[in-house]
Amino acid sequence: MDVEIATITKIEIQKRNKGRCAIFLDHEFAFGLDAAIVVQHGLKAGDQITQVQISEILYEEEKQRIKEQVYRFLARRAHSEKELRTKLLRKRFEKSLVEAVILELERQKLVDDAAFAHAFVHSRLRSKPLGEHALRQELRNKGLAETHIASALQKAYDEKSQVDYARELIQKKMPHYEEFEDRIKKKRLADFLVRRGFDWELVKEVLEEKFRAED
Repeated sequence: MDVEIATITKIEIQKRNKGRCAIFLDHEFAFGLDAAIVVQHGLKAGDQITQVQISEILYEEEKQRIKEQVYRFLARRAHSEKELRTKLLRKRFEKSLVEAVILELERQKLVDDAAFAHAFVHSRLRSKPLGEHALRQELRNKGLAETHIASALQKAYDEKSQVDYARELIQKKMPHYEEFEDRIKKKRLADFLVRRGFDWELVKEVLEEKFRAED
């Protein structure tokens, strides 16, 4: 639009999406806006609006679109900051706007890597127990800071130690290897625990304990 100042001649709720409004400037459709943005800026028919104001409003509109996408992601499951950033950029949202939205949501604690780390570790250990090495790598892959990772792992393993998790996994796996001699049992159990991210020294300790108890 070439003019510096335009007049809002009509604001119309869109038929297909009641949460959005069509904005008409000087009797011509100009752009669509989220209804919340219309309310936020107090827009109404008869208002005069400058190009600078239009740019600011459209900036807020795009941020709102990004927020709505974030809410959809979070409705499915919790996400780390890195996961959200990666997904939003894949949807071709402008990087500066993505960063602005993430920063705002962090201030509101809707994006919180520390809380995410604790929740993720708790869920993972409940559904698929892992040793510290494997769990730490999963958290790193999600872009979490080492301080958040260390805090989450320490709290989780203080509540229930890696040794206890390893013992439980051995107990569940043992029936699968009943037909094998002890040497093969130990090898297969050791391989299984190492794949699950348990330290080799810990693996040796719990296996020795287990097979001593059965002698």
